[in-house]
Amino acid sequence: MDETLLSINLNAFILRYFKDVSSMLADIGRRSRGGTMARLGTILVDLNANRRNSTDNRTNLEFYQTEVERRCGICLSDPLIYEAFTYYDREVLPYKNDDAINAHAMPGAHDALQAVQDAGLRCALFTNPSFPQGVIECRMGWGDLADAPFELVTHMGNATRCKPDAAYYLEQLQVMGLEPHEVLMVGNDPKRDFPSPACGIQTAYVGQGKPGRATWHGTMEDFAREFNAVIEAFYEHHVADELS
Repeated sequence: MDETLLSINLNAFILRYFKDVSSMLADIGRRSRGGTMARLGTILVDLNANRRNSTDNRTNLEFYQTEVERRCGICLSDPLIYEAFTYYDREVLPYKNDDAINAHAMPGAHDALQAVQDAGLRCALFTNPSFPQGVIECRMGWGDLADAPFELVTHMGNATRCKPDAAYYLEQLQVMGLEPHEVLMVGNDPKRDFPSPACGIQTAYVGQGKPGRATWHGTMEDFAREFNAVIEAFYEHHVADELS
């Protein structure tokens, strides 16, 4: 999840999750933990870098499962194995939020969502879909977002590419029946939250720095407080793009 709504020590979370999953894979496949961790790391790097043929329309989950079976010799789609990892995501991972991970709602997150809802606008959570659905839902729970009014939440199972590939954004907009010029992305990652190549989606930036490509920039608290100004900036950029 891009950390616009959730404050989290992302490195600590990824390390914890990666080590746990690697250990489970090693135990199931009766392989060394070090070798399994190395193979899994390569798979996840390839997944996030979108290293596959442009005609490959498998979901990220299907890509991940295929590569784990090919490189680690473990069939994740086997019902018993699939259930083991699903159980971990839903029943074990939620209790891993310790002082190191320190996940909680980002200041201003709930006010920002309320502003969007009060304006009658549609809202979706475009996370980087390199985690299974259960993991995304776990992190949403840590941010008190389980009941947030998201029309769509992306995850491994419903996306075929990862950020910042424009194909990722466009396929999700197609599901929602939206055109790029109708959408404002709210993100805090200067590399991943601006589609590449540019495809007509504007981005309100709530991270560090002031990217020149951003339609608006500030903190999430600023976004909630200055929501009307954000909307005005969106339409101003839209008009400018039409005139250029």
